[in-house]
Amino acid sequence: MRRVLAIFALCLALPGLCQAGVLVSPVLVEAHAVEAGDEIVLSCTELTGRERLLTLSLGLFDQDAEGRVILQEDEHAQALAADIVELPFREFRLLPHENRDITLRVRSADFASAYVVVYVRAAQAAVASRLAVLLMLSTGAAKDDLSLADLHIDGSSLALTFHNRGDRHGTASGMISAYDSAGDLQGEFFVESGRVLPNRQRRTYLALPTQPHSVRFTPLEDLGGQFLVSDALW
Repeated sequence: MRRVLAIFALCLALPGLCQAGVLVSPVLVEAHAVEAGDEIVLSCTELTGRERLLTLSLGLFDQDAEGRVILQEDEHAQALAADIVELPFREFRLLPHENRDITLRVRSADFASAYVVVYVRAAQAAVASRLAVLLMLSTGAAKDDLSLADLHIDGSSLALTFHNRGDRHGTASGMISAYDSAGDLQGEFFVESGRVLPNRQRRTYLALPTQPHSVRFTPLEDLGGQFLVSDALW
C-alpha cells in the first residue's frame, strides 16, 4: 500500500510562498522512515484570475556554515534528484483561481538521507521567477548525531557552532548557563541550532542580557516528531 506523506497543504499567504500570482504549499517537507512508493502532495493555487502555464523540475540543496540554503541545479544534481523523486509531469496549466494537488512519488529509498528541491516556475511570467520546495527525506536506519563543536563569548553575545556527524539532518537544542567571575549563576537561556544537514556545521548566535564571565551548554533531548510539513521557517 502506498503511503501519502503529505495529505494536506496549508495555503497560508506567507512571504516567499507566492510568485507570479501562484501560491505553492507547503514549501518545506520533512519526512523520516521514507520508503519507495511514498507520496508527497503539493498544492498549487492560481490567485489573480488568469490561466497559468507552470513547469516543474528537480535539483538538490545543501547548506553553508550559517545555515543558508545552497540550491544545486546542475545536470548532475538534476539526475540524482530524479533517481529519488518522480514528478507526475513536467508542465501543467492552472485555470483562473484553480487549486490543484501535485503528487510526487518517492522512486527509490536507496539512501540514508536526501535533500531534494522541486522548482515551480511560471512559464509565461513577465519576470523570470520560481518557487523552491525543499524535501528533507531520510530512511529508517538514518540517525542524526549533533554536538556542540565550538562556543565563543564576545561580551554579551555568544556564537555556537554545532556539528552533525550523523547521516540524517537534525536539530540540537539546550540551555546556556551564564556565570559571573565569582562563579554565581546569572541566568539560563534556551538555544537551538536550526536544522543541520549530515556532515555539516552550523553557527547560531545568542544575545544575552548580561556579559558572562563563563558559560556552560547543557544539551536537551530531541523532542521532534517523525514528520513535519511546514510553511514557515528553515
